[in-house]
Amino acid sequence: MHSLSKRIFISKNTSEIEPYRSQFEEIGYTVLNHSFLSFSPIEFDVERDYDVLLFGSVRSVIFFKACESIPENKAIGCVGGKTAELLETLGHTVDFVGAKSGEPKRVAEEFKSWLGAKRVLFPISDRSLKTISSVIDENQKEEVVVYSTEVKDSVVDECDVYVLTSPSNVEGFFIENDIPKGSEVIAWGKSTESALIEKGIRVTKVLSDSSFTMLIDSLQSS
Repeated sequence: MHSLSKRIFISKNTSEIEPYRSQFEEIGYTVLNHSFLSFSPIEFDVERDYDVLLFGSVRSVIFFKACESIPENKAIGCVGGKTAELLETLGHTVDFVGAKSGEPKRVAEEFKSWLGAKRVLFPISDRSLKTISSVIDENQKEEVVVYSTEVKDSVVDECDVYVLTSPSNVEGFFIENDIPKGSEVIAWGKSTESALIEKGIRVTKVLSDSSFTMLIDSLQSS
């Protein structure tokens, strides 16, 4: 085991970090973590029939299922593997999974090609960037806002590496914090990279697959 010589901040909840904490310690990192986001359900109605459900996150699954069941006769798509894992655990078959969840524009084109002429329902957050749904024709889609995202500030202790995991977490981080000179910044996907660049931050790495496995691999190879 390495000595714990570096501190890494990750803008995720503790429950998401815990399964991986020992792996970070094994490669020499002490993890500090905090999510700047809180979530709450929004009541919604699905107005039109659809053939496919496209889930962009684990949260979109949880908040959709809080109000609506997932019909057995509908195909299911997911932007990333973590969301697909949850759905499979719940007993659903997943028909489409984006190859690189950290590159939503690429996933959007993959999904559009896979979808063809079928109709799709997008359960989304009120702060969704709509990267996937924006490439689908209006008459082929319906978007339902199933939860709200609130950004809250918090002070973070100084670290060697900062991993920002969404544009909203970038917003929350910079309310009370700055990146110290010499620290590395890792973006959890292209959308987060864009949000960091808008803040004038130099991004050291971008994860093409938004996952802890890729993050740990990238830290080991650096």
